[in-house]
Amino acid sequence: MGKCIISAFMLLLLWNCGTHHYSPLAIYNSMALEKLGNNSYVRLTNDSAQVTMLLLGGFDMAQSKKQFDSIRYKLRKPVHRYGKDKLFYLQNSTAKVYDCALMAHDKKVPSMKETRRFITKSIVCKNSFLSFRIYKKTHKENLQLYLDHFKCIN
Repeated sequence: MGKCIISAFMLLLLWNCGTHHYSPLAIYNSMALEKLGNNSYVRLTNDSAQVTMLLLGGFDMAQSKKQFDSIRYKLRKPVHRYGKDKLFYLQNSTAKVYDCALMAHDKKVPSMKETRRFITKSIVCKNSFLSFRIYKKTHKENLQLYLDHFKCIN
């Protein structure tokens, strides 16, 4: 019985550590308000990774494991696993209908991938291999905004 409890604890610890790992590039994230037409958005930029994207307001965001742990109690369950080396994890906080993440990779990955649960768009900015993954049940307009405005800095 004791070995089962220790094994279950180790498995939980390994899953938790692997799921909420953030890229060292995350410290270079910056955000600014931006207006497009009559709407206001948040512009996320990472000069080190040479990437930028628009975000809708009303979200809980983590750019480090410490930040994730501090907002975890507010997040809708389940929190999707987005793999290692995130530049950010974001969950819509108003309607709590979607979450997404921006991730860094060691090598190039397919430019667009769709699964039963997620849509992933990948780009290469200078020497950075980046993917933006979002939950598929996101409202179509929001989904399109995120995908259209995820791009390299010129």
